[in-house]
Amino acid sequence: MTGACTSITSVASRVIGCLLFLLTSPHVFAKNTGGVFGPEVTPGSRAFEARFAAAPASDGRPSRFASRVHYQQSVSENLRLRVVVQGADTPGDNFDIDFVQFEAQFQFREDEIHGWDSAVRFDVQLADDRADFIGVNWTSDFYLSDRLSFRGVLLGAVQLGSQRTDGLFLQTRTSLRYKLTSGHQLQLQMFNNYGSSDDFEDFENQDHSIGPAISGKLTQGWSYEASALFGVTSAAPDTVLRVFVTRTL
Repeated sequence: MTGACTSITSVASRVIGCLLFLLTSPHVFAKNTGGVFGPEVTPGSRAFEARFAAAPASDGRPSRFASRVHYQQSVSENLRLRVVVQGADTPGDNFDIDFVQFEAQFQFREDEIHGWDSAVRFDVQLADDRADFIGVNWTSDFYLSDRLSFRGVLLGAVQLGSQRTDGLFLQTRTSLRYKLTSGHQLQLQMFNNYGSSDDFEDFENQDHSIGPAISGKLTQGWSYEASALFGVTSAAPDTVLRVFVTRTL
């Protein structure tokens, strides 16, 4: 069992290394550094996380690169605070701060008591050269078996400021997750961005993508998630490569 775990961790490390090489190449855009975030709040936990996302140029869109860092800390048994800073880049342009975001997540259902985990998260995002927003999100984990689970996330936000667009901006994110005996997880993720309720676009003009992911622990205190998303609509990038690396304190 130890040999299998070591082998999977070694493969995961190599995959992350290859993805990081691709992500930092000069010919690869993606602002989608968001995750299919779960509801669980671990009391006393603190962590830093770095995320990288990129996609090649396609359909007339330039290649771009985005990265973000965040720090999070649980301040009670069911409340976690997080601050996020994200930057973005396009070939030939400087790397600029895209937004700063503040989050507060409150877990109100626990699997041990209710049979499923659930939480709400409140967001405030201050953006550069575009509208700010406030958001309320709901996330839940449903356990289908000892190894198989389903995670669903519903996000709602309204824009603020002179550059705002009216309406409620809606997104959903889902993942089907299978836990291997090594502790690593295989996932099938889907991201759906429906736009503003004030004027929903037709399906092809909305941003919908789907793809595989793998996640787990690397060494003591370090964990990762590596994923690829493939656009299923015209508005979505053809391919987005993503790597998340977390350091638990």
